[in-house]
Amino acid sequence: MWFILDGLGITLGVVTWLLIALADWVVVRHVLVAWFWTSRPRISWLPLTDIGTSVAIVYNLLLGLSWFSHFQAMTTDPGTVNVECAPTNFQNPRVCKLCQGRWKPPRAHHCKTCRRCVFRMDHHCPWINNCVGLANQKMFILFLGYTALSAMVTLLLLAASAVSWLWSQKSWSDAAPAGSTALICSGVVAVECLAAILFVGDFLQEQIESIQMNSTLVETYQRTHGQRSTFRDHFRTIFGNSWWYWPWPVSSAAPPVYTEPAIPDDMDCLITSDTGDIDGLGIAGTESEAALLGKHPQTPAPRPRQRYVEGGQQATD
Repeated sequence: MWFILDGLGITLGVVTWLLIALADWVVVRHVLVAWFWTSRPRISWLPLTDIGTSVAIVYNLLLGLSWFSHFQAMTTDPGTVNVECAPTNFQNPRVCKLCQGRWKPPRAHHCKTCRRCVFRMDHHCPWINNCVGLANQKMFILFLGYTALSAMVTLLLLAASAVSWLWSQKSWSDAAPAGSTALICSGVVAVECLAAILFVGDFLQEQIESIQMNSTLVETYQRTHGQRSTFRDHFRTIFGNSWWYWPWPVSSAAPPVYTEPAIPDDMDCLITSDTGDIDGLGIAGTESEAALLGKHPQTPAPRPRQRYVEGGQQATD
């Protein structure tokens, strides 16, 4: 099993699991039990009606997919380059000094935290305590998607519970106050879900654009990208050819093609390994991007994302 021994990453990973567990407990304990409680349940330890049990199972399956996607993204090798030497017919191969002179494919980058070169590395994400590369990008995207969906469903259930409680009162002046524990826990989970939607939504949009552009976050700084065709082809490279595997957090990415070139966005600004190899970026290690740009003014700023249309490009600021 792949696992990175990084204190910050492990802490944030555990925090993610605890937040998922908190949302599950609050919804089941203070929403579903309030709606569907029965003294004669089919499952002795789940005092819910059949409808309530069905809702609880579906909700927990959704949270389970979010958790398992996170677990898979965290424990899957993101795409470590496992070839020591370049093919004999490969021109001008690079080597990674930090990997003891091993071959560094054009679309591979070295991560200071993982201490390896990762093929098509997007960034190192402390929330999954791992890099996001070709081999686990699918699981990372599924984690973002299922987390956003779970947060929206949780907010919907909490809002419906509040409306239901207000509707059940004969008058607001005579309404019995809700339990303080329920109010505090529901408020905390509501804030958590709102933050998750905003935070995860932005990352999910970036990942979709990276598929569309066949580029990674590191490559936006290098102003390069991979070979472009259609969004469908780019998507299948990450998610695989079999559509029935797409929703499930299991590895189905296409085998890596290490000889794939890193194509400059501007052919007049060809980035060489001496001046453009920016594996020291915070996205590839521990330094912050702002600090890096302050220490290395010559490092190019990230290019704006562009919408790629077959046969041409259209900029979107």
